[in-house]
Amino acid sequence: MIEIEKEITYSISQKRHINSLKRKKKKKNKRRIEHQNFLRIKKELGGKVTYEKLIENWLPTNLEYLFSCEKTRFSETLPFNNKFGSIKIPKNFSLIENASESYSFIRKITISILSLKFSKIEIDYSECENIDLGAQIYLDIILKDILKFVNKCKTNPIKCPKFPKIRGVNIVNPDIQKMLFSVGSPAIHTNNTKIFDDIIPYKLCIHNKESNANKLKNAQRKEIDSTEMVEYIIESLDRLGKQLTPEKIEDFSTVIGEILINAEEHSTTRYRFSTGYFQEHNIDEEHFGIFNLVILNFGETIYQKFKSPDCENYKIINRMEELSKKYTKKNIFSSTFKEESLWTLYALQEGITSVSTKKYKRGNGSIRFIESFFNIKGVNGNEDDLSRLSILSGNTKITFDGKYKIREKDKFKVMTFNESGNIEDKPNRKYVKYDNEYFPGTLISAKILINKNDII
Repeated sequence: MIEIEKEITYSISQKRHINSLKRKKKKKNKRRIEHQNFLRIKKELGGKVTYEKLIENWLPTNLEYLFSCEKTRFSETLPFNNKFGSIKIPKNFSLIENASESYSFIRKITISILSLKFSKIEIDYSECENIDLGAQIYLDIILKDILKFVNKCKTNPIKCPKFPKIRGVNIVNPDIQKMLFSVGSPAIHTNNTKIFDDIIPYKLCIHNKESNANKLKNAQRKEIDSTEMVEYIIESLDRLGKQLTPEKIEDFSTVIGEILINAEEHSTTRYRFSTGYFQEHNIDEEHFGIFNLVILNFGETIYQKFKSPDCENYKIINRMEELSKKYTKKNIFSSTFKEESLWTLYALQEGITSVSTKKYKRGNGSIRFIESFFNIKGVNGNEDDLSRLSILSGNTKITFDGKYKIREKDKFKVMTFNESGNIEDKPNRKYVKYDNEYFPGTLISAKILINKNDII
């Protein structure tokens, strides 16, 4: 009996010893692999591993582009006084209506996180009354890249910087809550998505052309994304008992497809983004909905695209240069309306494209996109104070609210934002203007009020 007990004791002791050896070997292998990875990373970063080196080499594509673009002013340094940061979101967070304060807020959030000066950061919504989807998605794309950078730092065998914890506080406005938790920061970054009876979300769609170099697959991706966007529009209109005809569905698909292609081609980072949400309202026996959609890319602005030596459509460039000469002669250019504003406006007209027309039959997307979206309002859809479609590109801001109609001139559709309908006459500066704040690419933002009694 004693011998059996000794055998059992020995067996247990032997197993423990073997397991101990296995654990030691496993730890040794792990340390060896970590050291090899450290040496690899050290070589990759050109010597000493520092946070500055990580920033320089590991920032994701879009964030790297924003920091490299001087006009975005992301390289600005801010004063830091304590270990805790509470940053108030503007009362009106909009790149269109409140550009200076909104861009400043986005820069402050970005620099505050990456500076490592705070242990935690709170985004305070207590004074915020309105959030424009374009501003929110611009911020969320930046936050998404920051999280990607943080995760890469954490998963590599180096001493990881201590990044601040980030959270939103005092989100009391119900409409802001609905937007944020359906398509905004909580839904994107923490999967904290909530379902609301009056909200139809079109969740952030990200397409990276670099990760899918196959042209056929890219075309298929465009078709899938166009279809999903059109289905979102159809579902939104269905809430109000409205239906698009098969012809309009086909038209939407074509126009959206071209806009998505433009967003890809003009993106220096090869990314395009789109998102939206529809909110249904029943107020004082009135049944209506507000439709929101944003499509954006980072890279050359519309003006830069035509100014580039790589632009192949010389005929259009010559027209633009002649137009600039006429504006200069008339002394029309000013601090709020520059050549960039003129060329960006001209580029929206039907038949205008920076791509060689010998290669592609293009140049109808922008103006048809605007026309198609405002046609959603229907024949009874009167002008209102809410509906608008805005285009931000570089320092230029163009806003279409229906006051100036799209006209037909010489068999082409044009919009000139003036009474004469002539592109050679100065547009209304309320609708076409040069802004000191700079959007590093092109953003199209649509917000349309749809009444139930409008007839499509």
